[in-house]
Amino acid sequence: MKVFKMNDYDWVAAENEKQAKEFYKEECGFDDDDINEEFVGEVSLKEEMLIEADDLPIKEQKEQQKTMTYGNVLWVYKSFEWVIAHEKIDKPRVICSTEY
Repeated sequence: MKVFKMNDYDWVAAENEKQAKEFYKEECGFDDDDINEEFVGEVSLKEEMLIEADDLPIKEQKEQQKTMTYGNVLWVYKSFEWVIAHEKIDKPRVICSTEY
């Protein structure tokens, strides 16, 4: 799986760009013009996203990791590669999203 930055707020895990765009179009209701206008492209699987610390396996919760606190929640930085492997992602899906 690869990860594609669709716009300023959503990243999609998919096998290729075409699959990512088709999935995003069906999932979010955008048309091709909207998707292509804001589409950024493939990003490195080494890029990180935030996961709630409570969602990590117990063993990893005890390890020292790069974290941040937002509100009263502890978040851990994990690579897209880790998330894909850990969650066994094998179909297109929104892997990460940022709220405005």
